[in-house]
Amino acid sequence: MSRLCLSLLAIAFALALSGGMARADNDGDDDDTIDAIHQAVEAGNVRPLPELKAIIAGRFQGDIVRIEPHRSHGAFTYEFKVLQRDGRLIEIELDAATGRILKTENE
Repeated sequence: MSRLCLSLLAIAFALALSGGMARADNDGDDDDTIDAIHQAVEAGNVRPLPELKAIIAGRFQGDIVRIEPHRSHGAFTYEFKVLQRDGRLIEIELDAATGRILKTENE
């Protein structure tokens, strides 16, 4: 296995142990987004994060190394970064309410 691949795997492992959760918000304060997502989940308007992670895991092979919640115009999305076994990093944007994949990008 190449040195780069081993380095990426080590980073992915460290992020996985730390939870890999980053906070991001397009509309304002990070804590406000997290609180709003929790309220939306409790109200049944947004799917719980474990369900969304299962959708990603079912469609993309590799390790989820980062999750960023976003809120734009009242709609919630998550950006997942998945490190594939071949060392490629894939970015997936997912609608938090429906679980629908909105966009994928190779980085």
